[in-house]
Amino acid sequence: MAAERIELEVEGRTVSISNPQRVYFSARGETKLDLAQYYLAVAPGIVNALYHRPCMLHRFPDGVDGEKVHQKRVPPGAPPWLETVRVHFPRYHRHADELCVAHPADVLWAVQMSTVEFHPWNSRRDDTESPDEWRIDLDPMPAATYDDVRRTAGVVQELLAELGAVGYPKTSGGKGLHIYVRVVPEHGFGDVRRAALAFAREVERRADGLVDTTWWRKDRDPGSVFVDYNQNARDHTIASAYSVRGTPEGRVSAPLRWDEVPDAEPGDFTLATMPARFAALGDLHADIDAHPYRLGTLLEWAERDERDGAEAPPED
Repeated sequence: MAAERIELEVEGRTVSISNPQRVYFSARGETKLDLAQYYLAVAPGIVNALYHRPCMLHRFPDGVDGEKVHQKRVPPGAPPWLETVRVHFPRYHRHADELCVAHPADVLWAVQMSTVEFHPWNSRRDDTESPDEWRIDLDPMPAATYDDVRRTAGVVQELLAELGAVGYPKTSGGKGLHIYVRVVPEHGFGDVRRAALAFAREVERRADGLVDTTWWRKDRDPGSVFVDYNQNARDHTIASAYSVRGTPEGRVSAPLRWDEVPDAEPGDFTLATMPARFAALGDLHADIDAHPYRLGTLLEWAERDERDGAEAPPED
């Protein structure tokens, strides 16, 4: 009879995994235990990506072919070592105590809760209202190809270099590509979003019709790539580096070197392939905190665009 529960030792802490043989990923049959072991294999990377950030959990109690549950609140009965941060949602006059990862065992506890995907804020618990991460989300429209995404990433890389900003690319685990830039946490969400929109508009100017920053999806060119600046809005989250995605093959949002972007395919990176890659390369985002960027130039661009008649980002 298969074990109904196993205990995993995680750097001095014990995490109990119930139903370890439950199949979570239908393409190859990986289980809940396989998911836990994946996150152990990439522990330094996933902890670095989530460290001290309020985190929404995407849970799949019946595996990724079943219902997805979005969970913000850590439930009663969590272990005493689990860290949380209280965040406020003004629109709803509510708050939530969200997971704030500081140790690999925190990630394994979330897996025990049937979490597959980790979606952190772009701010940290010491000051949740001041983002320290600018997220460039390259989102292809239905008629665009992944090659179009790659070409857009090349424009992004060149523009970041001109600005003196260091970008860290990763696959989204879906059809897009993300580039993260660490920023000095001296602005609120509104200004970070304005800066992200100004950058997106400059990418659009340079991309020879490849990029469309039109806000409403129905109004965009279906063959374009949308540089989704709205991912920098308050309480908007996207899957972190090293997060598994809720797909049958267990794709991973995988950090890349820039020289890999032209050839890497999103399907290359799964919970089956990433442990060996991590063992060989380590965390490709390990030094992101060493390269903070100040947004002053981009905010000047935003003011210029607005003076010239461009609209500010819509309210959430």
